[in-house]
Amino acid sequence: TPLAAILSAEELLRHYGDRLPQPERIEVLDSIASGVQRMSRMMDRVLLLGKADAGMLEFEPQRMHLGPLCKNLVDDAHAQQPNGHSKIELKVGDEVGEGAYDEKLLRHIFSNLLSNALKYSPGGGQVKFDVRLQGTQMVFEVADQGIGIPADELPHLFESFHRASNVGAIQGTGLGLAIVKNAVEMHGGTITVASVAGKGTLFTVRLAASGQGTFK
Repeated sequence: TPLAAILSAEELLRHYGDRLPQPERIEVLDSIASGVQRMSRMMDRVLLLGKADAGMLEFEPQRMHLGPLCKNLVDDAHAQQPNGHSKIELKVGDEVGEGAYDEKLLRHIFSNLLSNALKYSPGGGQVKFDVRLQGTQMVFEVADQGIGIPADELPHLFESFHRASNVGAIQGTGLGLAIVKNAVEMHGGTITVASVAGKGTLFTVRLAASGQGTFK
């Protein structure tokens, strides 16, 4: 856990700091900083999820252009994982234009899905982010060729603190998808997942094209 890593690094510095070469001291300090950042992200997500569960998460839709936002989300995902083996291919349909959405919540949704697609594709493979208008719905698809999710675990995927059994040493909190689901539902939308372990995963988010109302 992040806290265990921080405590371990602190103990190493306390007992052996004066004997460690400078590069190793820097490496230990970097691991502490990384652990603090992970703890901070986890606490932010816990607070956000708590607000959502309590009905205190604000929903403030505004007119916005989806194309530029999606490109920005892809750029951010690449910047956060510069050493990743996969790249995101963005495809925005010509019919996609403005809509009324909450930008902050959209960023929570797709930054998480895109980050996961890269993170859980350690062997590389293509990641696709497709956005299109389908009837009265705006459809967003994030597909990867990563480790996939075991079939018996799919029903629990959006539960708080749930992580798939095949993630191994890949870091995560198990909170991201629970927040994603809340943010999608606040838009009156739906999110579905299809996955095959060892082959990849497809998340599909459907929102009303106007960004308002609930559809079935």
